[in-house]
Amino acid sequence: MQLCQKNSIINEFPKAQKFIKPVIGGEELINSIPRFCLWIDDKDLEEAKSIPPILDRINKVKQFRETGGEVARTLVNKSHQFRYRKVAMVNQIVIPCTSSEKRDYLQCGLFDSSYITMNSLEVIYDAPIWVFGILSSKMHMAWVKTVGGRLETRYRYSAQLCYNTFPFPSINEEKKKQIEETAENVLVTRAFYPEKTLAELYDPDKMPEDLKEAHAVLDDIVESCYPGYPFANDEARLECLFKLYEKMTNKK
Repeated sequence: MQLCQKNSIINEFPKAQKFIKPVIGGEELINSIPRFCLWIDDKDLEEAKSIPPILDRINKVKQFRETGGEVARTLVNKSHQFRYRKVAMVNQIVIPCTSSEKRDYLQCGLFDSSYITMNSLEVIYDAPIWVFGILSSKMHMAWVKTVGGRLETRYRYSAQLCYNTFPFPSINEEKKKQIEETAENVLVTRAFYPEKTLAELYDPDKMPEDLKEAHAVLDDIVESCYPGYPFANDEARLECLFKLYEKMTNKK
């Protein structure tokens, strides 16, 4: 539901607040679109159904599932819930499944556990922030450009093709701390521009200079983890990555 719908329901039925959570998908992440969903535990179902607009939405989902495919029909008795209910305990790193080929970095996000994620994102639950730093680097982006899929000309990110295959050396705690600190600096720098969407912040022609600098520092720390550092360009990055990938797959 949209923000205006959420506010309308809560204004009329204040106890509905406990059943409404922010939801994030690829479009919502990149374009800063506020959106919300109903999140109802089985133990709270009767209380939720006592709120007319929530009951109406549950009934509409039930009708949809009753006339849907085989999988949908198995979920009729759970029409108050999403099919998948995986949630974070503390935080979650999110990556849009589809993003513009014009950008130099993935538009990764970091959200707390109050957010529910949609299937237009890949999600890493309760990962340390240094993982966010690696995924936000040029090193990882070079890999995604090469091994990831495409939707028209846009990048398609998937856990199977991009995340699980990405070669990354073993690093010590000090290096992890360095990556974490520089990743946090990227997030802090983004926060200086609350009026801008990630699409705007990561437009190569409009990217703020301090955000470029924050990413440059992060890139340097991440790339220093690899043999052959420093790298002159993506070709040099990929040469290193594929050598490591070969070693990684040979071990398996």
